[in-house]
Amino acid sequence: FMMPTPSWQASLFKLVSLIVVLPFIASYLYFHYYAFWQNEYCFVGPFNSLITGRSRGSSASIISSLDASANDVYDVSNNEIKPIASTNRNSRSSELASVSLRSFYGIYAPEGNQKQRKKKGGGKSDNLDRRTFRQKYTSHPIHSSSSSYLSSFSWQRWLSTRHGWPSITETALMISAPFSQLSKYRAYGAPQDGSSNYNHAISVVENKDEVKWCLQSSSTNEEKLVWCSDSLGRSSGNVIYMYPPSGSWKFTPDPSNVAQNDDSYQPTISISCPYPAISKETKTKNNRHKQQNSKQNQNLQFLLQKPTTTLLLLLNVYLAFHYWNHRINPSSLSKNYNKILDNHEWWRSFTGATAHFEPLHIGFNMMSLHSLGRELEGVNGFNSIVFLVYNIAMVVMTTAVMMGMVYGRLRYIQYKLSQTASPQLQQELEGRQQRLRETSAVGFSAVLFAWMVITTLERNQPTCPIPFLNDVCFSTYSFGLLKFNISPIVQLFFAQFIMPRVSFMGHLAGIVCGFGLHWGWGMPPLEVCSPNVLIGGVYLIGCLWWRRRVVPVRPLLEAVSTNGDWTGDDNDEQGDWRTLLMEGAPREVDATHGYDAENGNDSEQISDPFMRSKRKKKERELEEVGRKYKILVSIRNLLGFVTVSSFYVFNWTGSLVISQSILFFYFVSGTQSSLVIWTYTHCTKCGNDIIDPEKQRAGMVWRGFLMSCVITIAVDSMSFAAFTIARTFVSAEAASMRVGLLPAALFMLLRISINIIGLVLSSKILHDYGQVGGGIFGNVFSWVISSSKLIGDGIFLSQKPLWTAFEGRGKRLGG
Repeated sequence: FMMPTPSWQASLFKLVSLIVVLPFIASYLYFHYYAFWQNEYCFVGPFNSLITGRSRGSSASIISSLDASANDVYDVSNNEIKPIASTNRNSRSSELASVSLRSFYGIYAPEGNQKQRKKKGGGKSDNLDRRTFRQKYTSHPIHSSSSSYLSSFSWQRWLSTRHGWPSITETALMISAPFSQLSKYRAYGAPQDGSSNYNHAISVVENKDEVKWCLQSSSTNEEKLVWCSDSLGRSSGNVIYMYPPSGSWKFTPDPSNVAQNDDSYQPTISISCPYPAISKETKTKNNRHKQQNSKQNQNLQFLLQKPTTTLLLLLNVYLAFHYWNHRINPSSLSKNYNKILDNHEWWRSFTGATAHFEPLHIGFNMMSLHSLGRELEGVNGFNSIVFLVYNIAMVVMTTAVMMGMVYGRLRYIQYKLSQTASPQLQQELEGRQQRLRETSAVGFSAVLFAWMVITTLERNQPTCPIPFLNDVCFSTYSFGLLKFNISPIVQLFFAQFIMPRVSFMGHLAGIVCGFGLHWGWGMPPLEVCSPNVLIGGVYLIGCLWWRRRVVPVRPLLEAVSTNGDWTGDDNDEQGDWRTLLMEGAPREVDATHGYDAENGNDSEQISDPFMRSKRKKKERELEEVGRKYKILVSIRNLLGFVTVSSFYVFNWTGSLVISQSILFFYFVSGTQSSLVIWTYTHCTKCGNDIIDPEKQRAGMVWRGFLMSCVITIAVDSMSFAAFTIARTFVSAEAASMRVGLLPAALFMLLRISINIIGLVLSSKILHDYGQVGGGIFGNVFSWVISSSKLIGDGIFLSQKPLWTAFEGRGKRLGG
């Protein structure tokens, strides 16, 4: 019984579902839970056009339209709608000129959080059923000019407010950083104690005829700027007005002022809040039952509030069980200097960090991860998205620092070797050098030591690093903007004393990266730490350019053409591979000319049917190469268009632009390497000893493109979901966008579609060259490669067969 081969349409559906739809849904649900359910935020911003992204109205228009003649602006204090007295209006007219519309933009949160509300049940209370949402953070330019503990944070914050749609990390940072207790995020200038120093609030106001939500300043000097929602109907005692209704709220104009009643002077603000806006009053018994269920589901609450910590715990435990169940040799996964730098197995940074082979090892590390994750991930620490990005970056950075330490020790030993003349000492040093090169390390503890440094520096009390010795504690000292505590170093030596087998340099690398992250020294900016930039960039720059010199693409051998059009003389300007590509494989072959493939002799007419058949086959092969070249060039041009357009649509310093630029460079290099192979195969006499190494080099480039493309598509989908949820707040941070949400969404879909086409083509090329590869690349991306191959075979399959019926000489067989 044979399973039917799935169609390319089914494979396309599977591929899109896994790398586009699933990341989009996960990101959308996370941001919706974090912003609207867990923290009950309301975002207030300009009512921007979906097409142009520009605000309908400006603060200057409002201020110029306000004067002392207003007689129909409402005061909504004390939950009642009342007109403002004309005498008060006249006395405040000069003060209103300084009121800015932007001061109303930002994040609003209820005074009583959801837990306090549930504790008191569904009883009738104005404090619970008529909550006031006060401004917790205002979108104001003064916050973007503050300094930061991360050297890159201030300029990145400044550029993130400049009219481009942000990446998922930028969006997460915008929402979470103002309320984080981490010192490096306090550059936002938002109150760090949870209180609000702002005067604006959203509250329920009602009279006999209607109930509505209104936004105004709580200060007695600023009642004139008021926005109200549409009426929610008549007041009812059994209705709970939970949240302000989302949508556009209209400004309350002065009927006697012609300027204010002009449409161009009546701005509309946009508000995004949790839903539903109203609900019926529930019984206390039901609330008590829900409260008991919430207490019993503490693990579910941990899963929802600490998704990154949960993901890392599950990943490490699953891999530990998988390696034990399949009896995997630790040396095949561990971090090893020889294998990472000499054998170019850069993937060992990730396999070594997530590999555990002993119960005590996985147990201690996961308990530490659970404890550190509880402290660092959440509302007062790192946003879950930012925490995940930094964990991935820490895996790479700790490995790089560790390899740098090993390299430094090797150079020191080599220096001692050059200074000694004793054969016995030389033999001892060489043995130490060899052991150092072959030493392997596994485990997540390097990353954990980095987070241990962060938590130690953020605590307001001394840290006791040695278990059961509570009197041996060390305080944190501040030197200007820098903090230092010796506790992580003490804990490193203590762990080395009780467990001599632990990797001293691995843990020390984690401590170095932890101090570097907190001080802002050595760690790249957050957008560079994003996996769609970091992984592809490190492989491109570190492996393909620095270590292997694969890019920029140059052929291993200057081939000689067989058709006599040019020679391989190095002194001849025409004797290079680019000229051959332009005259051979890239263009369609002139069918009126041919040549003897055996002897290399041109002839206008070939009378031998066998040779004529071979000539036609050669022409068809070159036509096929020309067709492939046109496809590659077309997709390259599309990727170039998308890359250039990304600089306009998105923040040009964000990961969305950087990752697409890296992807475009990969594709250009892959196109050049493919043309070199086609040239050697169809236009020269080169054998497999030349072509096979070129295929291996091309396989490295195309594997890097495929890996980066998958990560880029997934991050693009997550970013799209993020700025869709936080559209109002993103618009408030940037004042006005270059393009509206609708053009940005359409462009994002176009960008993802073109990247998927490039992904499919790269998979097909890898299969054609036999360079799919195995190991971790084949295990992680096997489902992408198999699905992409089926799609490529269905879309890019040649319509002209490369074989023909025999037309040459025949031989009689038999009697």
